[in-house]
Amino acid sequence: MTLLERDREKLEEGRQEGREEGIELAKKVFKLLAMGESIENIAKICGISEENVRKIIE
Repeated sequence: MTLLERDREKLEEGRQEGREEGIELAKKVFKLLAMGESIENIAKICGISEENVRKIIE
């Protein structure tokens, strides 16, 4: 395997991990929303901005 191939493989692994983390975050946001939490509280609990919470739920 060449260095370029190895770097591409690592990049793809990183992308996959990022997707998985994003999916888990979205699940958490929707769960908290279903529990009646406000956008402000969801943002605090998840450690993201209120704007990002809104983007997830749109």
